[in-house]
Amino acid sequence: MKPSPSKGVRTDKRLPKDKIKGRKLPFSPSKNNRIYSIIIFAFAFLLYANTLNHDYVLDDDVVYLKNNDVQKGLGGIKSILTHSFIYGFTGHNDQSYRPVVLIIFAIEKEFFGNNPHTGHLINILFFALSCILLYKLLELLFSNYQSQLPAYFTLLAALLFAAHPIHTEAVANIKGRDDILNFIFFVLSLTHAIKYYTAGNKKHLFYSLLFFFFALLSKEMAVTFLAVIPLALYLFKDMPVKKMGVGILSFIGVFLLYMLIRSSVLDAVTFDEKMSVLNNSLAAATNESERIATALLILGKYLQLLFFPHPLSWDYSFNQIPIVGFSNFAVISTVIIFLALGVFSIYVLYKRYSNLENKNPTLSILAFCVLHFFITMSVVSNIFIMIGSTLGERFLFIPSIAFCMAVPILLNKLGKNVLIGTIGIILLLFSLKTFDRNKDWKNKLSLFASGVEAAPNSSRAQSALGSIYRENGEFSADPKVRMENFKKSIPYYLKAIEILPDNTEALYNIGVSYYNLGDKENALKVYERALEISPEYITAANNAGVIHFERNEFDVAKKYFMQVLQYSPNNSDALGNLGAINHNQGNMKEAIEYYNKALTVNPGNQNIRSNLEKALAAFSANGK
Repeated sequence: MKPSPSKGVRTDKRLPKDKIKGRKLPFSPSKNNRIYSIIIFAFAFLLYANTLNHDYVLDDDVVYLKNNDVQKGLGGIKSILTHSFIYGFTGHNDQSYRPVVLIIFAIEKEFFGNNPHTGHLINILFFALSCILLYKLLELLFSNYQSQLPAYFTLLAALLFAAHPIHTEAVANIKGRDDILNFIFFVLSLTHAIKYYTAGNKKHLFYSLLFFFFALLSKEMAVTFLAVIPLALYLFKDMPVKKMGVGILSFIGVFLLYMLIRSSVLDAVTFDEKMSVLNNSLAAATNESERIATALLILGKYLQLLFFPHPLSWDYSFNQIPIVGFSNFAVISTVIIFLALGVFSIYVLYKRYSNLENKNPTLSILAFCVLHFFITMSVVSNIFIMIGSTLGERFLFIPSIAFCMAVPILLNKLGKNVLIGTIGIILLLFSLKTFDRNKDWKNKLSLFASGVEAAPNSSRAQSALGSIYRENGEFSADPKVRMENFKKSIPYYLKAIEILPDNTEALYNIGVSYYNLGDKENALKVYERALEISPEYITAANNAGVIHFERNEFDVAKKYFMQVLQYSPNNSDALGNLGAINHNQGNMKEAIEYYNKALTVNPGNQNIRSNLEKALAAFSANGK
């Protein structure tokens, strides 16, 4: 007979805490979660604290300082929602649609004005938050492997992410907030997707879809999350594809909604002009084979930067990475590595599909890392579609998760001491590199100088540094300082032109420097070269006309000013200059007509207004 229980002995079976008050996730957060979160936040914040006194640099003008929509503050939000990412700067309603980023900038402008220090502080806070969210996501993602992974695995991965120098472009550059926000929304979307599929609460599906939508509205590469999120659920939560069907269809529906909104807002979803070599050096490829081979080489460069982030540059354009073919040894090596990684990942997926109960955390995590890297890099790899950049460190912000997960899981196989010791060394080296790299983003001069050092074969990097010295010369009131800066700019422009003879921007700007140095002969030569390459370069045509005008070569000057009007009929400078030519030739009636047209376009030009008054007086006195 079964004995009766003694008095005072409980016979009920207590439900675990994760079952109390409804169905919860089968996961109990670590007791150290709060402490780890504080450590991660403080670590990330301190790493970038030396950017707090930095200026606006690079594309900060485009998205903030000179963006008309952002500069209107809250009043610009309507235009932000109905126009492209760059509309407020260029007036072109094409390419990208990222209203979430610009709205946050507009709110910042409304309450804090044009203060770069505030912008950098907000970037750091968002980045530190993203590191904490990543840690919490990894805790949730690997809850099934708690007994097979070291308790501090997720902490090490989050610290690696915080310290990785490849993130300096996104964090130290205010414009990089689009990458940080995209990352935050991705992590939140995947977090709620896991909660939905594990607990079954539909509110988590709603939140997951909402954050995915926000990610798309922050940066277009969020489209890759359509593959990454199901992959994570399949590998780490044993979710069969059939069970994820409804959710996957919901994500596709959100993406289609985003595309509908985007296509209705933008006039064009691509670049208006043909892709230039200066924007993307792959445009210099003579055939499709060279383009793909070079794109694969660049993808290998991305992978290399994750493991060895040095040297780092804001620009990798023509001809820092030369065009190569499939016979190139580096390309062959890269293809072999990629094929090996691909075969490994497919093998793991096949084993999981064949036997979902066969759980090996190391293989699953490594396979996810490989596939996550290739999936998230696919849209910026230049393999499937040409983008407006050859290589950008910012593109590794989300793919770098793969590195931060793969390194600890590999080192874990060598033992606890090796894992902690090696990660400790990596964190130290990465932190020193990040802290030092941050200094390059202090201002335009420091950034462009570092670019010339790290990417000396980049025509754009050389030209950019030359332009800083030219601008310093233009804005200086001291004649001696002006001349010194114009002289400093010349060698960098010459190097830029040597690398890329068709660099019309460098040709034009060196012409400006020559002109200010009094060397009008060389200025005219480079303006003419720029016009041979790009007849529509109206500022070069106008400046060439000015030089001929100063030589009293009015007929030649008129030819250049008419060339300007051919491409820009309402150009006030050319109209005013044609008025001045006719004025000097005694054709007062024509001069007055041109002056009036110029003032219609630009009523505030006092020089043209003064010339008009003189022409009117002369016409009145002479009758012609």
